[in-house]
Amino acid sequence: MGIISDREQKLKNIIKNGVDPYPARAQRDYLCQKATLDFDQIEKKEKEITLAGRLVLLRLHGKVCFANLEDGSGRFQLFLAQDDLGEEAYNFFKENIDLGDFLQVQGKVFLTKKGEKTLRLNSYRLLSKSLLPLPEKWHGLSDPEKRFRQRYLDLIANPEVRKIFTTRSKTIKLIREFLNQRNFMEVETPILQSLAGGATAKPFVTHHQALDRDLYLRVAPELYLKRLIIGNLERVYEVARCFRNEGIDRTHSPEFTQVEFYQAYADYQDLMQLTEELMVFLLKGLGLGMKIEFQGQKIDFTPPYPRWDFREALIEKAGIDIDQYPEREQLAAEAKKKGLALDKTWGRGRILDEIYKKFVLSQAKQPIFIINHPLELSPLAKKIKERPAYVERFQLLVNGLETCNAFSELNDPLDQAARFKEQKKLQDKGDEEAQAADEEFVTALKYGMPPTAGEGIGIDRLVNILTNTQNIREVILFPTLKAQPPRDKK
Repeated sequence: MGIISDREQKLKNIIKNGVDPYPARAQRDYLCQKATLDFDQIEKKEKEITLAGRLVLLRLHGKVCFANLEDGSGRFQLFLAQDDLGEEAYNFFKENIDLGDFLQVQGKVFLTKKGEKTLRLNSYRLLSKSLLPLPEKWHGLSDPEKRFRQRYLDLIANPEVRKIFTTRSKTIKLIREFLNQRNFMEVETPILQSLAGGATAKPFVTHHQALDRDLYLRVAPELYLKRLIIGNLERVYEVARCFRNEGIDRTHSPEFTQVEFYQAYADYQDLMQLTEELMVFLLKGLGLGMKIEFQGQKIDFTPPYPRWDFREALIEKAGIDIDQYPEREQLAAEAKKKGLALDKTWGRGRILDEIYKKFVLSQAKQPIFIINHPLELSPLAKKIKERPAYVERFQLLVNGLETCNAFSELNDPLDQAARFKEQKKLQDKGDEEAQAADEEFVTALKYGMPPTAGEGIGIDRLVNILTNTQNIREVILFPTLKAQPPRDKK
């Protein structure tokens, strides 16, 4: 009999014996971790305790057996004896209970001869019968595709994966705490939008049946959050799920999370300082030092972080002074000399971005702010007064990863309308990532928006750094994957 059919037969036996294999209620008064920490006190009082969790280890020795029970906090050893449980209950356990089953157990704690903290059972109760076996390699489910596709098995088999997602949850909680302490208000903005604006990215399109119109999954919450600044909500933020119809690689996912926040009466210099304070707050809150390991590099997050001007970075690393190539075709010719393959639909801004990614991004190991980006790359940012071809913008780079993007927000409605027109020209030439012209947003700007600075922080990349993981899929519970090939029918 195979493993699965054997378990199915055990399920039938359980039901035949009048036991509900999937009861609705369970009881427990201790988590495994708490029972471990309070062990001496529990033992001294000879107190009976109740645990509940998954059976993850089982060693049968005739009329006694040892087992390990695991819950969300940790593991605790169990001791079962026929003399304690009675012959019928003990034999039922041996004949019908498997690794992976969920149990509720009750008894008193004691120390084994080897000094192991253990619960001596006087009763047990089945909470859920497992019909499929746990991964064979209990200490390391290793196939990446299977890990991501069947994340529940990954979480069962690999404790370090659970730690990653605990860190992710704490990171988001700490960011909320940081912003709340500074009087930012958490808000929600639409995911379904009539125009895909707020970022340079290709959107996903969906169709609303009742309205009979196409809508877009948001690429960013930016334009709606700035509407709230216009509406006198001076500090707002959103932990936003965003969607971009782009390729999948180790730093990009079509579905990702970012936190965006906007502060009235501030500029990008203010947000650089705020970002440094946030990184210190996060590292301390997570119990990490200012120096952490990431992809073989010792990363020192001790502020202040250097500021590196975009133009100067390209001069130093690519040997291109972009001020010498104000026209698209001039810049394209120079980029080709440097070995870049260009698409004919790319405008000057996209070419600048590709030069930057190839020659600058990978060179930034320690935390550094890239500042003062070209106007073409930033259709929503305010111009630098003395350098109108550039804008007040920064990105925080950490070992080749862009972790945040921020700028002094453009609040001139006429300038914004003109920039949207330029984006429309790029769209007409086939650039699917150019931003749509949002006339409603321009109308909102005409009512007046105070000087404002805004920032977006990619949660997934940030957690990659904080957990020293290589791939964005490692920090997304259920990442988007290729469709599974159909199984051969036999």
